[in-house]
Amino acid sequence: MQKSPEAILLRHVLETPDGAMPDDALAAARRFVFDTLAVGVAGTAHPAQPGIIAAARRWGNGAEASVWGEDIRLPAPQAAFVNAFQAHALEFDSIHEAAVVHAMTPTLAAALAEAERQSALGHPVGGGRFVAAIVAGIELACVIGAAARGPMRFFRPATAGMFGAYGAVARLRGFDAEVGAAGAGLLIGQIPGTMQAHHEGSVALAVQMGFAAAAAFRAADLAEAGLSGPLAWLTGASGFLALTEPEHDLAPGLEALGKPWQVTRLSHKPFPSGRLTHPAIDGVQRLLARGAIDVTRVEEVVLQLPPLAMRLVGRPLVPALTPNYARLCLPYVVATALRHGTVALEDFSAARLTDMETLALAARVVMRDDGTTDQNAVVPQAVEVRLAGGRTERIVVDAAIGSPARPLSDDAQIAKAKACCAAARRACVPDAAGAAFEAMSALAAETDAAVLSRLFVSAPR
Repeated sequence: MQKSPEAILLRHVLETPDGAMPDDALAAARRFVFDTLAVGVAGTAHPAQPGIIAAARRWGNGAEASVWGEDIRLPAPQAAFVNAFQAHALEFDSIHEAAVVHAMTPTLAAALAEAERQSALGHPVGGGRFVAAIVAGIELACVIGAAARGPMRFFRPATAGMFGAYGAVARLRGFDAEVGAAGAGLLIGQIPGTMQAHHEGSVALAVQMGFAAAAAFRAADLAEAGLSGPLAWLTGASGFLALTEPEHDLAPGLEALGKPWQVTRLSHKPFPSGRLTHPAIDGVQRLLARGAIDVTRVEEVVLQLPPLAMRLVGRPLVPALTPNYARLCLPYVVATALRHGTVALEDFSAARLTDMETLALAARVVMRDDGTTDQNAVVPQAVEVRLAGGRTERIVVDAAIGSPARPLSDDAQIAKAKACCAAARRACVPDAAGAAFEAMSALAAETDAAVLSRLFVSAPR
């Protein structure tokens, strides 16, 4: 009997031996675990974070897992919820561009909470086993996400990301294919992501990432208790793809499982803004590096964008910009890059969001659809700067910085983590970022992966 797509995927995720995962996949997982923990620590500074924790405390008592960057422990599902929220709250978390999924955010939040829970029960998860679970969870989320062929109808980072969280938890619990399938079927009733939150630039985007991480625990716990969801949870007539991605093609992803593992295709975000803004920021930086632009003489900036960028970050400048809206607003981030040479965490402070020179420059940014037919393409993006006197400077970005084609250096990753520590609500201890980066290289030898929650140790300001 021919195996179903669901069975093929789950066997790949749950049954591939740890030792069969290639070094490049394991190394990528470690790099992006480091990055996501740092970004999650920075997320403690989001104004909504105290309310998120207060709400999570009301959902049950327990001290199974840590809130990143805080001296707080919660039941594992609540800790995963809070940590996924923090990791996405500042739009600084990594992404799989082909899938358009922030897969590491819910996957790591759920996996680390599960590892801490198991450690508290006296069953520590070794570092090698933990990294393999991350690789497997990312694979499940990204193969599902990359099957999409039409415009994003639901918030795919959370909807597909939920499967990554579950895949990692199921693997850490040692689920076989039958129990794994039972839990996967219990996910589709928990689909966590509306695009309305994106349209409005709402903090609900990060909340939805928290829902995705917590859903993994509900599904896994129910499966362990003997309950089972629909068997055709992915490809059925009312399965996940039919509900959320009616235009899809899963076959290429199934044919290429593990060739390469999808974790190797993740992209870092060097800027705390939507990934679809990164090629334009990158283009501005390259033009500035040429010495070709006098910002005081800019008359107009024209951005030629693929449809996905037009939909997700091609939003107009509005009065009273909020940080959540501005991070997904190309006119604002491009103007910021032109004025300051980069886009950083401080550029979403009240002082920067009301800076009249930046806003005046942002008003001169024009966005145009380039006619690309791929509804999920991030690049190419073209930046054209028209200067007083008639001169025009133009550049096309085919691969943005931080992508697999243009990866961040070790120094750049550490610098980003240090910036995240500096932004946290509670200050990190000196050189926590550098020490954490060094610790990641030895993770495979670690006997208890729960130590990851303490890599970015914090102290009161």
